[in-house]
Amino acid sequence: MPREKIIQNIGKNFHRYTSDEKKILFQLRKTSANYLNTLEKNGVSAFIHGSIARGDVHQGSDIDIHIPYLISSFRLELLEEFIKADRRIIMGTPNSTIKGLFTIDTYISLTFPLTSPTEREIDFYRFSGLIYSKELIDSVRVPGVTKKLVFIEPNPEGYYYSSLLRFKKRAMKCLNVSQRIIDERIRVLTRRDKIGRTGLLLDYSLPPDMNFEQALHHLSSQNPIIRNKISRSNR
Repeated sequence: MPREKIIQNIGKNFHRYTSDEKKILFQLRKTSANYLNTLEKNGVSAFIHGSIARGDVHQGSDIDIHIPYLISSFRLELLEEFIKADRRIIMGTPNSTIKGLFTIDTYISLTFPLTSPTEREIDFYRFSGLIYSKELIDSVRVPGVTKKLVFIEPNPEGYYYSSLLRFKKRAMKCLNVSQRIIDERIRVLTRRDKIGRTGLLLDYSLPPDMNFEQALHHLSSQNPIIRNKISRSNR
């Protein structure tokens, strides 16, 4: 995967959608709404985060779906859309939430927490831009920040883009996140820009005969970091 080079010093610029970009955005949001609708019909609330929420899409943009609360994995595994999906358990750092990951297609994925998420982690999604199904249906786009630290502000005809490093205060106000979240994401993404991705602490592919909870129990019996994370989550 190519590195996402940080945009260091650009002012506020405007990008007007081309007709092709409008079609791409419409189709991606339609597909996203279909998945969220399927989940909601089965009593599951989820959101879309990233470029589809912001609107700065291109050919090959991913659909990233996230369920922000603990849920039994069988409620997802029984859904037709997820039966044939690749299933993994992932964890970024010892302090990160352990998550289940369904990779439905090369560009469609769903994550959900297997340990209790924190409000701070939800702020990470808010930082990149997130929307629920009603906002998708109503064609709402929201501000957010890309992995290149470009701050995106939607406009009816396209979007404004600028360097987060130059507009931190405005971004913090628009995104409704703390200075701490802004500074942490700048630190993490700048480091990634310099040295590349360092990989996940945990990236485990589930055997066909295991569900997520069984796999997590198996991993916790072998890995003290995972065991300690689960213990802290249950307090």
